[in-house]
Amino acid sequence: MGDSISEVAMKFRFSRTTISRVYSEYQESGKTSNLRRRCGRKKIMQKRDQRRLTKIIKRDRRATLQQIAADFSAGPSTSVSVRTIQRNIIDMRFRSRRPTRVPLMTARY
Repeated sequence: MGDSISEVAMKFRFSRTTISRVYSEYQESGKTSNLRRRCGRKKIMQKRDQRRLTKIIKRDRRATLQQIAADFSAGPSTSVSVRTIQRNIIDMRFRSRRPTRVPLMTARY
């Protein structure tokens, strides 16, 4: 390319400071990284924890939230609250449904 930092900054409409910072980072490490981080608190339950929670739920579909939380906390991962487990279950689209009451098709004895 051969352009100066000021020319690159004017061409791409970034500040000269930004261009020089990215350029110096590239010279030091050979790559550029996205310096913008995600905002907010990091998730306490990782993908692995969610897979484990799915196995626990599918093992016993009739288990209560407290039973699921006890099974999950007994494992090797970090301890999480019942509310966090409930939020993750909802995010994973597990729903509980009660069967509707319908009239019987045949008469009972």
